[in-house]
Amino acid sequence: MKTLYRPSENRWHKKDAWKTSAYAFVPYQTHFGELCGFADDIVAAGKGFGMHPHQNMEISTIVLQGKQTHKDDTGGEGILGGNAIQTMSAGKGIMHSEYNASETESFWSYQIWVYPKEQNVVPRHEKFEYQPIDKLNKVLLTISPDKRKGSAKINQDAFFSVSRIEVGKKIDYAMNLEGNGVYIHCAEGKVQIGEFTLKAGDALGIYEIETVQLEALADTELIFVEVPMERGVKV
Repeated sequence: MKTLYRPSENRWHKKDAWKTSAYAFVPYQTHFGELCGFADDIVAAGKGFGMHPHQNMEISTIVLQGKQTHKDDTGGEGILGGNAIQTMSAGKGIMHSEYNASETESFWSYQIWVYPKEQNVVPRHEKFEYQPIDKLNKVLLTISPDKRKGSAKINQDAFFSVSRIEVGKKIDYAMNLEGNGVYIHCAEGKVQIGEFTLKAGDALGIYEIETVQLEALADTELIFVEVPMERGVKV
């Protein structure tokens, strides 16, 4: 087993007039296997990103609080609310915008970038929605390469999952593909993973292992991003 411990304070923190962010990885600079971007964003009411381009990147958004509006030049548009995940294959090129849908409340989400398995695919996006009970004391698969268990599709041998664990409960995370590693981010609460204790904002990357056991030391919200590890680790 190999690990990469990333406490919250080791992320790159940035704050401006309308957004507060913490970055665990920056695309084309740092990575955990094929995971190359992990942005923890709080966006002010009514603010967001205007139309901008992306190419050959798998970009997924996990909403924890608030609602986000999405629009792109493929004709796709809609609102992404809490308990929802959107995944987008930028492929050969896409233009899109993202805004906080509320004019009065902030919006909290994670934007996660993964390198694609195939280059220059036709751009697409897909949404996965669930109920809070679906992830309570269990690992809920939300994104996969083959849409297994009703999940949304990603252009990579990657698997995104979420979980809400009650204090004192234990769960196991089993790798979906041999050779993959999993990056486990603690969004809220406190969790024990082997010798590591993660609090809100901390994360642990684990690879060369088949199953990971976790125990909640408080009510805890977790994000799991499982990816191929051939690229190695760079931080």
